[in-house]
Amino acid sequence: MTSEMQTIKNSFEVESMTPDEIGLDRGLEVTAVKACLMQVSSKYRKECGMEDEEKDSLNFSNDQLREVNDVIYDLALSSEDLNLRFKAATYIRDDKKGRKEIVKQMNNGNNFNVLMINEQLQRVRELAQSAKSSLPQDRILELSHA
Repeated sequence: MTSEMQTIKNSFEVESMTPDEIGLDRGLEVTAVKACLMQVSSKYRKECGMEDEEKDSLNFSNDQLREVNDVIYDLALSSEDLNLRFKAATYIRDDKKGRKEIVKQMNNGNNFNVLMINEQLQRVRELAQSAKSSLPQDRILELSHA
């Protein structure tokens, strides 16, 4: 476990900070914080499972899940690192086949870099914002109503 992951875990478990507060404190995307907590904090995973659907602040929102899926898909198709493309493509296939259950993954020592995920999320947001700003305003309105 990296020192950043340990800090995020301690912030949640010891200091009782929310994922949003941790993200602000550490300068990270909330999605990256939640992904890290899902991997390293059994307390977080338990709280996610016990939370009411109306009070769903610990689980990923649909928008956050869509952003993360876009990052993984983007890496699978466009990364210059062929090994990373293979891993992302394999992950997508395995996830679609139901092979990526969290319980199985917690026991096999898989690790991810929370800072890399955070950087990718920020990059996707910047690209989306750049694409939006390059479109004429009437086209943006047309797309938002589609």
